Amino acid sequence: LSGNSLKKIQTKVNIDLKLISKWLRANKISLNAGKTELIVFRHPSKVINFNLKIKINGKRIYESNYVKYLGILIDPHLKWNFHVDLLAPKLSRALGMLSKLRHLVNSTTLRSIYYAIFSSLLTYASIVWGQNQNKFIERITKLQDKAIRIINFASFNESRGELYKKTNILKFKDQIKVSNFLLIHDHFSGTLPTSLNHFFTLVCNSHDHHTRAVTKMFYSLPKIRTSIYGIRSIIYQSIQEWNYFMHTLANHSLHKKSKFICKKIITNHLISSY
Repeated sequence: LSGNSLKKIQTKVNIDLKLISKWLRANKISLNAGKTELIVFRHPSKVINFNLKIKINGKRIYESNYVKYLGILIDPHLKWNFHVDLLAPKLSRALGMLSKLRHLVNSTTLRSIYYAIFSSLLTYASIVWGQNQNKFIERITKLQDKAIRIINFASFNESRGELYKKTNILKFKDQIKVSNFLLIHDHFSGTLPTSLNHFFTLVCNSHDHHTRAVTKMFYSLPKIRTSIYGIRSIIYQSIQEWNYFMHTLANHSLHKKSKFICKKIITNHLISSY
């Protein structure tokens, strides 16, 4: 639930929870109130001065600093510091394995191991938590740089771009760009979940004027009010990346290609720029 008044939200939540509890009892299903969590999403500058009293079956639910959902730790301000604190040690352990294995296998096998034990952790749900390039995300990118140096037996002062190009591996920030583009590709091809379709609108569907944006299959950028929660949002960034690559790689007609081919073309384009 969302709103400007915590008091009104509290009333709505408690009413909904009573109805849910009643329905569960009627269907002989139990609800574990001890595992139920509450989180209030808000801007860091907005302090909560209201004592929220949320209850399920008489048991009070207190606000959590973060909640875990599908392996991602979501914090109230979407800074992802808790998630990075969980992820960074896992990536560091993967670095330790890579540093030992590099002496036992060839470069092709080592690259495959990188994708298996490091990249799989790095990219999981990264389109959600990797959009805002803050100090927490920078901590992750430094670990990826270290992984690339390990794979290439490179020293600390060697050019990162050349090492990424040599191993044909995308930088983390560019992996996010590819994921953003493919999200819009899903919308364009009609495979995006229907609950997300209303977030995206083709320029040609917003007016009848024959402009370059229409002929290039551009999407309309939403109106934004903030940088972190507006410009750096998944919706805004995804549309921006789609429009950029549709313009930059116009000769490839990406909207007519499959996701696999689009990913390959964009990846090669990005790596060639390192």
